[in-house]
Amino acid sequence: MNKEELLLLMERISDGTANEEEIAQYNSWCDGFRGQELEVPDMETIRAEMLAVIHQRIGEDRRTVRLWPKIAVAAAIAIVISGVYFFTTYRDSGVGMDDALAQYAKNDIVPGKNGATITLANGEVIELSDAKNGVVIGDSLIYSDGSDVRSLIPSELQGADGKGGQLLTASTSRGQTYQVTLPDGTKVWLNAASNIKFPSKFSGGERKILLDGEAYFEVAKDKAHPFIVKTRLQEVQVLGTHFNVNSYADEIATKTTLVEGSVRVRSFNSAVGATTAVLKPNQQLISNDSGSQVLSVDPEEFVSWKNAYFRFNGEQIESIMKKLERWYNIEVVYEGKATTETFTGTMSRNKNISQVLVILEKTKGVHFKIEGRRVTVIN
Repeated sequence: MNKEELLLLMERISDGTANEEEIAQYNSWCDGFRGQELEVPDMETIRAEMLAVIHQRIGEDRRTVRLWPKIAVAAAIAIVISGVYFFTTYRDSGVGMDDALAQYAKNDIVPGKNGATITLANGEVIELSDAKNGVVIGDSLIYSDGSDVRSLIPSELQGADGKGGQLLTASTSRGQTYQVTLPDGTKVWLNAASNIKFPSKFSGGERKILLDGEAYFEVAKDKAHPFIVKTRLQEVQVLGTHFNVNSYADEIATKTTLVEGSVRVRSFNSAVGATTAVLKPNQQLISNDSGSQVLSVDPEEFVSWKNAYFRFNGEQIESIMKKLERWYNIEVVYEGKATTETFTGTMSRNKNISQVLVILEKTKGVHFKIEGRRVTVIN
């Protein structure tokens, strides 16, 4: 279990939404640390407050959850980061959390949710259910649980000869995310405001799709037919691997982050033309109009969105607000000179925007105003 999965599991336990399997998974994790001594951050006030919340919520649940003293405190503090002490630059502003949240209560904005559309070659748009987690593209359209999206005649998905595939587009709007299983079995998670174009049936020597936005890929292995993701500044070629591509039109760079396996990435830019790099796990290729470079990174930082988390690592406010803009479907405007402070921390994407803004305000470096779906950043 990685750190992001543990944080999500602990939050579900503290919220009282964890099922029996998740409770057992957490208890098994605790058993693995029995008798070990771990250092706990010196945050006495936060520790007491969060443990009170954890014990109160778990006390209302009859299922048994083990809270080994030091492990539990460390994990609880990791969760409280999202509600009381999230950013490393935190300083006490003298305003209580409840008071700060109340400032936004009248104009709060809920987080995004599952949702997407499939556009057929004839232009017809099919809206996918927000009650489902994903869609599977094959001879027909079905949800990942096996239920039908709708009845389609073969010509709507296949070519006239039954061999070639129709060009399909899977799209998410702002405030949406969805999983799409392609005809070859490749799984694609679309982040908000993203789309992929692909054939309903792969043919020829390669499996090629087009991406605009951000997506996480688990590519079905097929050595004879390389899988290719084409974006504005890059072309990623793989045989079977897990990776993330961020290529939004309003970002100056395209980033491909490798989680496992190996990928070959061609970069296109006006300064040096086309270049090629082969990535290993925990590496990222960044491409922009002036060139490209390979960096060693922690992949969890760049795939946290797939696991329902925001993870910021030394990010400036403009970068953070772009992510919030897409996920909460808001318009962001600025008043005054932008703060140069950076922010670091992890937080659930299932929180209302008020909780995110209050945490950012705790740094004293920035303030906000919500009017409808417009959020003003006041520096």
